[in-house]
Amino acid sequence: MSYNIKDILETAISEEIKASRFYSNLALQMEDKGARLKFEVMAAIEMRHYESLLSYYQEKFRKSPVLQEGGECKIVRPETPPKTASFAEAIKVILDTELRAHKFYKRAFETSTDEGDRKIFKTLADMELSHFEHFRTEYNYMTETTIRFASEDIPWMMEVY
Repeated sequence: MSYNIKDILETAISEEIKASRFYSNLALQMEDKGARLKFEVMAAIEMRHYESLLSYYQEKFRKSPVLQEGGECKIVRPETPPKTASFAEAIKVILDTELRAHKFYKRAFETSTDEGDRKIFKTLADMELSHFEHFRTEYNYMTETTIRFASEDIPWMMEVY
C-alpha cells in the first residue's frame, strides 16, 4: 500500500462504518440474547472507531471525506453467514475480518511518517488485534472438544461424616 494519508483515512473510515453495520446485522441474526448483545457492543465499538477517524480526518483536511459506501470492500471481505448461522460460524468470519483490519492499520502505521497518523493507526491496529484475540479465545473455548477435569479438582468432593 502506497502511503497516501487521505486515501488511507477515507478507506479506513468507510471500512469502520461497514464493520459497524456488519456487527449490527449479525446481532439481528442471533437468537441468543447474549450473542446478540456481544455483536451490538462490537457494532458500537466499530462506530467509535469510525467517529474517531472521521474527526481526525476533518481536523486534518478541514473537510468531510469521500466515503466508499457501495461496491466491494477494499480491506475486509467477509463471507456473511446465513441467517441460520451458529455463533461459532459467525465468529470464524469475525476472526478473518478483525485480522484483516489489524493488518491494514499495522501497514498504515509502518508506512506513515506523521506522528499523529502513526498514533491513530497504532491505536486502531492494537484494538483490532485485541478484538481478534478476544474472539479467537471465545472460538477456541466453544470448539475445544476436551478439557482436563478430574474429580480431585472439584471442590468439596470428599465424604463428610
